[in-house]
Order: sequence, then C-alpha cells, then structure tokens
Amino acid sequence: MAMTRLTQRKFKALCFYISSWVILTLGTTVLFMYGTYQALEFNKLILMFQLSLFTGLSHGIYDVVILQDEMDGRPAITALLIRSFFFLATITANFILSLLVWKVDAEEGILNEASLDFVRETFRDPSTHVLIFALFLLGHLITFIRSVHKKFGSRVFVNTLLGKYQDPKEEDLVFMFMDLKNSTTICEDLGNVKYSAFIKDYYKLLSNCCEENHGEIYQIAGDGVFLTWKTSACKHKARPLNCFYDFKDALQHTQKKFLRRYGVIPDFKAAVHCGKVISAEVGNFGSEMAYHGDVLNTTSRIQSLCSKLGQDFLISEDFFAKLPLPLPHKFICTKAGSFELRGKKNAILIFSLQIP
Repeated sequence: MAMTRLTQRKFKALCFYISSWVILTLGTTVLFMYGTYQALEFNKLILMFQLSLFTGLSHGIYDVVILQDEMDGRPAITALLIRSFFFLATITANFILSLLVWKVDAEEGILNEASLDFVRETFRDPSTHVLIFALFLLGHLITFIRSVHKKFGSRVFVNTLLGKYQDPKEEDLVFMFMDLKNSTTICEDLGNVKYSAFIKDYYKLLSNCCEENHGEIYQIAGDGVFLTWKTSACKHKARPLNCFYDFKDALQHTQKKFLRRYGVIPDFKAAVHCGKVISAEVGNFGSEMAYHGDVLNTTSRIQSLCSKLGQDFLISEDFFAKLPLPLPHKFICTKAGSFELRGKKNAILIFSLQIP
C-alpha cells in the first residue's frame, strides 16, 4: 500500500533527524579521536553509530510525532528548557541502552552484572561527561538546521550554503500566486487577533501542500503568497496543479474546523506563469532571497483577472506549453482569451482550469 503524502513528509523528516545524528556524531567522534591522536577504534565507532541511531530516532519522534513537525507554540524560554531537558534525558538514556546492548549476555540477557559494571565505569570517566555535553549541543544544532531548512526550502537552503546566490544567477522557474478571497471582509468580521490565528491555520495547510508537492514558498505578503518550482521539475509532473488541487481538498476536509473556530470557510484564487528570472541574495544583515524579473509581476496580474473572469485558477500560455498531458485530477482546460496586461507590450493568451 502506497504511503500518503503526509506519511511521506513525516518519514522524510524522521530520516533527516536520524541521518543528521549519524553523520554528525560519527564525524565528531572521528575528529575527536584524530585530535587526541588516538587510533581509530572500530568498536567505538560501532557504539557511537548505535547511540546516534537511538538518539536520532528519539529526536525525530519528539519533533515529528509529538510536535507534528511544527513550531513549538510554547514561550521560547519554556520550549528551550523542555527541549534541553529532553536532549539530556534521551542522550543519557540512549547511551546507557547502547552500553547495555554492547555488553549483552546470551544467557543472562541485557541486564547482568558485567553490563551494569561497564555502565558505571563508563559514566565515571570524565570523557563521557564531555561526550554527553557535545551531543547535547549537537541536538540543538540539528534542530537549528532543520528550522532554517524548513524556512528556506531544500533548493535555496543548499544553494545558499554553497554560496551560489552571492552572485546573481539566471533560473527558469514556475511561479504560482495564490490570494485569499474576501480577506478584507474576513479581517473586519474577525478582528486583527482572531484573523491572525485564521491566516496562520490557512497558511499551515498551504505550506504542507506546497512541501508535499516539492514546491517552495518564496514570499508571503498578507493574504497573498508566491510559490515556486523549477520549470524542469514540472515537465513530467504538473506540480502546481497538484498543489492547487490538494489545497482545495485540504480546505474542504477542514471546513468544519474553520467554521467552528472562525465562522468562515477560506477559499482562494490562483494564477501560474513561468519564465527566466535572476536569483540573488540581497542585503547584508538580514539578507534574503530575491527573484528579479517580469515573471512575478505577470503572474500577479494574471491572478487579478480571476475576479474579472469569474475563475479560480488561471495559467499563462507559456506555462500551459510546459504541462504534461493528460492533466492530473481531470482538470478541464479552456481558453479564457488574450489579454493586454499592464506593463506588457504584447497580449498574453490565458487558460482557465476547473476541477470537475
């Protein structure tokens, strides 16, 4: 049975924590042994590999299962103290478990006199205290990396680490601009505080749908958001169309929750366009990724036609030419006409998409 996209997302996050712990723990162990001029001990590496597996699994379960791979809603100091206590407790417990497994006896089992003595001797060694503290810091480092990765997305995160955006770079990207319907009325009815909670729940669903379809959130501006994909990634799979469909489906399945909490069901309209843009990291302190080019303005102006045409989903001819056929989810595609958009010299052929 195939995994759902939600299960795949959680499985990927769990794999991230386990692999991060294994790579960083073994790397730190090798560097520590090299720095103290110790010979590489295979048994010690196996023990650390075992410890990193247990700790990575514990870390993943805490973040992915307990916190649902979301931001901790508790106050920052409280969340930090709880996470710190969790790391100390799980690292110590997993270290003890690894030592017991290492000295397991076929006849007496995992708890025997020799294994308990081995644990006591190990924890009397000052280097064990240093190791636990190092792993404690490693846990916070992995949490930080995960948070930054979630904020920027895989492609931007990796390319920023490699310094690829320090100099402007031309890329062929697909942009989808989504806009919440009747946002002004909803804000007036709910008030600023309740509207903030409403928009937070709305974007939580959208970001999950975007990530599950391998997209990235480029920019959120109030009630509108730009999502982006590499054009090459959409030639064999219509990822923006899948994202639109999934978000519609997610809102339909959560409409009772929105009605109960806010008394209103959110809906949206969207447009998609593609083309070449210049990608660059702008600013010095507090720098951010920026895309320069005509594509973004064109996408937002196509989206502005949704109300005029009475449509929820419009795409440009350029993007339509890139789509694989047949369209997913039985989307019905019709020509909406050619339109002269502000700032464009030539008219653009627009297509409307409907879900049957």
